[in-house]
Amino acid sequence: SGSVVAGGLSPVTRVVELLQNLGKTIEEEVKAEENLFENFECWAKSVVSQKTASNADASSRKESLETYVKDLDAGRIELTTERVDLEKEIAGLKGDIEQAEALRAKEKEDFEAAKEEMTQAITALEKAIDVMSTGAKPAQSLLRVRTTGTGGVSSLQADAQSVELMLDIASRSLSKGDALFLRRVLTGEVPTPDWKKMNRKATFKEKYTARSGNIQKTLKSLLETFQESLAEAEAKETKAVGLHEKLVGSKNELKSKAEGALSAMEVEGAARGLSRSEAASEIEGLTTQITDDEQYITDTKATLETKTSEWKDRKQIRTDEIAAI
Repeated sequence: SGSVVAGGLSPVTRVVELLQNLGKTIEEEVKAEENLFENFECWAKSVVSQKTASNADASSRKESLETYVKDLDAGRIELTTERVDLEKEIAGLKGDIEQAEALRAKEKEDFEAAKEEMTQAITALEKAIDVMSTGAKPAQSLLRVRTTGTGGVSSLQADAQSVELMLDIASRSLSKGDALFLRRVLTGEVPTPDWKKMNRKATFKEKYTARSGNIQKTLKSLLETFQESLAEAEAKETKAVGLHEKLVGSKNELKSKAEGALSAMEVEGAARGLSRSEAASEIEGLTTQITDDEQYITDTKATLETKTSEWKDRKQIRTDEIAAI
């Protein structure tokens, strides 16, 4: 049985070689299977690690977005400058209105003061003209006004302030002599007339009459000027009131619109709605990603566990086969 077969190896030798070759084949197969398992194990662990890390990032991002959405809904975050712009606009309009009201109040105060002064001047001039006109009648000497005790003179004497105002106004347009003459007439300071002298010298009386006429003409001119000035001032005041009401009305309308816009916050609301929609969409995507990846990690771990168990059994079997050979 140990003899060599003619022309070749003995049967035993051939069996030994076959077994040795089989053992080498099994070892090679075991090595190949081991490489496959190790590659799979490496891939599985890498995938689990990557997915775990990406899920942690996704969870963090999702949490941030959820907080962001809550802050948006609560109004703690504003995406535009709409509120700041509108509040600035409203403050500016309020300032304009207050300034306009203050200016109108000052204009009204100035008008009332001017009106009172012009009214007093007109009243004083009318009284003065009345007194001068009464004293200048042909049937009554101007110099007798002082002695007749007319009501006009008594009235002016009772209103010293009005008299002084009128005299101050008249003095700006009359000569020094005419102004002094008017003061004497209105204040009752005209000297007691010398009737003999006046009757003897008619030209003296004529000079007084002429002076009185000139003074009356000047006073009437002043009266017309003050009346025109008062009418003009009243017209300007009426116009100013109308312009003020129009301006303030326009400013109040703009302020109301701005306040309405501030209350509505449509631009901010639109931006917030868009941003919220985008955030919600991303949250939904992240939720799906996290769920899918967690399932993938679970499946991968289960597969790796199964493969590891199978490879352990398979390796033992192949080791036993080699040992048996």
